[in-house]
Amino acid sequence: MKNRILFAALALATASCSKNFVTLYPEGQVNEGTFYNTVSEYQEAVVGAYTPLRDAANIAFYLEEMRADNTFLDYNAKDRGGSGSEQLAEFLDNSSNTTIETMWTADFQGIQRTNIILDKIKTPPTGMTDSAKNLIIGQSEALRAHYYFELVRLFGPVPLYLHETTDAQNAFLPRSTTDSVYAQIISDLTDAIAKLSPPASFPQSGAVTKGMAATELGLVYLTLQQYDKATPLFQSVTQMGYALLPNYADVFKTANKNSTESIFEVQYKSGTDGQASQFIYDFIPTTPSTGAILGPAADYNNTAGSWNIPTQDIVNNYDTADTRLDASIGVIKGHLDAQTDFLPDSVVSILNNKDTAGKGMGFTTSLTHRFIKKQYNPPYNTPLEYNTDDNWPVYRYADLLLMLAESLNEQGQPGAALPYLNQVRQRAGLAPSTASDQTTLRTVIAHERRVELAFENHRWFDLVRTSQAIPVMTAYGLLQKAAFGFLLPTSYNVSANKLVYAIPFRETQTNPQLTQNPGY
Repeated sequence: MKNRILFAALALATASCSKNFVTLYPEGQVNEGTFYNTVSEYQEAVVGAYTPLRDAANIAFYLEEMRADNTFLDYNAKDRGGSGSEQLAEFLDNSSNTTIETMWTADFQGIQRTNIILDKIKTPPTGMTDSAKNLIIGQSEALRAHYYFELVRLFGPVPLYLHETTDAQNAFLPRSTTDSVYAQIISDLTDAIAKLSPPASFPQSGAVTKGMAATELGLVYLTLQQYDKATPLFQSVTQMGYALLPNYADVFKTANKNSTESIFEVQYKSGTDGQASQFIYDFIPTTPSTGAILGPAADYNNTAGSWNIPTQDIVNNYDTADTRLDASIGVIKGHLDAQTDFLPDSVVSILNNKDTAGKGMGFTTSLTHRFIKKQYNPPYNTPLEYNTDDNWPVYRYADLLLMLAESLNEQGQPGAALPYLNQVRQRAGLAPSTASDQTTLRTVIAHERRVELAFENHRWFDLVRTSQAIPVMTAYGLLQKAAFGFLLPTSYNVSANKLVYAIPFRETQTNPQLTQNPGY
């Protein structure tokens, strides 16, 4: 957002020098003055509005997964450069945290891009059909709603930009109320549902569909505890052709991108055009040699690793018969070299290695390391480091089924909720749940969401919206401090203020109308 403001200020300064100058557009170059004249150019602009999804997903796990009890980090006494991300896991973050700023910037960049499209298309080009126009508007509205939904859950009240920011006056807006932001999200998604269509075929293109918009609007209502409004939305998605894949592990294979289980996922593509992912490099240990993990063609010095490490707490939450444990978490065994750097020897199943390293599991000097397997698709043959093809799942059909079960149960209909819950359990190799009362079933559904959606950036938001973040994370913090001596006494001070993040310091300095969240 800061870059947008500076760009706007620069445009104003240029305009003050010469009125005619800003109306002259470079010939042979794509620019605003010569763009938005054809259907294909609008479609290109929509593609650009998807790009910030990757920028956000690249760092969201720090804010939305490591903040909770599913993952932690490998502490490396030799490299303390990543302390900003450590702060997020330990509840020691402040307004200067660069990861927080990156997320804020990515989401607002996405909002700016969608606003431009929605403003420009009010005067559509000649020849644009109603169906083409609706598709462009529907995708743009759904994306804008998605960016705002992430922002309001992470930061609380945020400025509400609904038009292109073209000057400093419009750039410097105060924070709108949470209710106002949610009202706009609901409005955007409701209109998007009316304009978009369900998936035409599988695998999908990766574009926003009616299924994504209905799922997200249902989750909005679930977050607002308006369960009667969430239920019909979730039920509508069950009629759109989605289905669980028979094998849980197959959901995350690159060969199954945008499958029948995928409602929405952030798209990545390996190569040299800036669309590659690198999640597996973040999740395996920091090591001078990745060959034993990623394959001999991808033997690199990995300095990006040791983040989002599955905790013993999440391992303990899997039932012994649950096939999702082995599909979600792997174990890397290795040894230390003369410089005490970890060198991997092999990747083994967690089923026989649930707690082989005890307290030492979280340290780089350990000889056994857990890692997330959902973005692990070896062998990697790319000649480029940090260059993989894995998408990031946002909404899966299993998630939809569990949210539908939750919405029904919260309306006092546990019997109606059970079939949707049990579809997910049975795919995981578990016996159907027979919970018959609301309180018991609420606990079962929450547990099922944790293990089914582990490491997919749902856990923190689930804890917050169900008012469990403070008690769960306080108890977890006590266990963490007992296990890891490097944690400060002030770690895991989980107060109500910490349920949202600080507004980035640079933003409050640039925009004098921005107020800071309490406690920061």
